[in-house]
Amino acid sequence: MSADVVENGRAYNALWWAKVQSGGPQKVPADTPAVAGLARAVEPDGSGLWMLPTVPDGAGHGVLEELGAPPVAVEMPNETARVLAICVACCWTDRDASTWPGVTGTLAQVKAVYAGMRGRAEQSSDLTLIIGSLRRLHATHWLLWNEKAGEVRLGPRTITWSPSDLATLREICRVLPDPPPAVLVARAPEPTPDPLPVAASADGPAPSSDQAAASALPSPAAPPADGAPGPTPDPSPSLTSTSPAPSAPARSTEQSG
Repeated sequence: MSADVVENGRAYNALWWAKVQSGGPQKVPADTPAVAGLARAVEPDGSGLWMLPTVPDGAGHGVLEELGAPPVAVEMPNETARVLAICVACCWTDRDASTWPGVTGTLAQVKAVYAGMRGRAEQSSDLTLIIGSLRRLHATHWLLWNEKAGEVRLGPRTITWSPSDLATLREICRVLPDPPPAVLVARAPEPTPDPLPVAASADGPAPSSDQAAASALPSPAAPPADGAPGPTPDPSPSLTSTSPAPSAPARSTEQSG
């Protein structure tokens, strides 16, 4: 391997590490080459993937800061952690599989589990706390929150959870109330353009363009039938008609006697 290839590879890795350290997990096209030390979380539909640092198991704050992935401080951490646990219970239905990508959950599910966890009916104040937590978790890529549709998915950071983290989450999901079935918003299919109409005849092929143009011209008036009056002539003189030139007067000759 030449020195140029090695140097270009180092520059490529350094560039992506700088992007991840400054902006967090990066969503890129699916054909983006791999980067040393960065994990890849592929979207379910294959439209792209997320790249984020690989965190060693048991890494402390110092190691996380060196990797550019320090623990994110959020407002109301206890409430935010509760909402994250509820979303895990709603979106991680196959507890023996990986948390990513999981399934899509709904705001109605989160509200129902939140109220059941508190042992009471849903209250209007719950929505404010839940929406705030969902927004914070979306900003830090722990969740992918679609506020317009009211749908949530687990974020790409969940692939960094260690086996011990997953064991703890399984126990939390076991004690949380079961979420109701998800009712997802139906996506309207994109309209397809109508095909151009083709004039087809039952007795033969479709007319050509010249025939179609000729058929668009007005047809001449049919001659009147025998005994039927013809069209009434226009009494007004034509502006373009010309009168015949007057003939020269004839000279009379006297007959000599």
